[in-house]
Amino acid sequence: MITRTPIATGDPVTDTEFTEHMRLDADLVTGAYPYVRAAAREVEQYADIALLTQTITVTTNAHEREDGLTILRLPIGPAHEDVTVERVETDGTFTPMPYSYIVYNGAVRFAMHPEHPVRITYTAGYGETAESIPADLRMAVCDLAARLYDHRASDKSPAMPAATARICARYRRVML
Repeated sequence: MITRTPIATGDPVTDTEFTEHMRLDADLVTGAYPYVRAAAREVEQYADIALLTQTITVTTNAHEREDGLTILRLPIGPAHEDVTVERVETDGTFTPMPYSYIVYNGAVRFAMHPEHPVRITYTAGYGETAESIPADLRMAVCDLAARLYDHRASDKSPAMPAATARICARYRRVML
């Protein structure tokens, strides 16, 4: 199970970028921001990333073995180095595991195979403000938001634009 908890409270695009991309009158911009937020969530899901800083919590017992080590790849990037690993006890409580793992290259590598499920908590995202997000990802959010806004009264669900998908693919986390 993966839970995302926002830390940053802003929007993933600047007001200027959004209004210029949408070409809306000033009185309509505020009502279009829900489409920006929906587009941002879609981009995050598609690419397995966090645009703005978030706390990610993963609870799992699915561990892989690689080179004799048990590893768990962090599912949402870009991951920061502040990772906490806890063992999930049978009674549902959590026990810290401070010295039994290392974090390297987007994965937690365990010194010994955990016999119980683990809960991993870490921070992911490009930063606290829209300006910290790469410009092409901000453009992808604007493009998808415009598509959602333009098709808001349509019976058909709007597909992700091809250009948006290509931009997101550059940031998509590849699991080998």
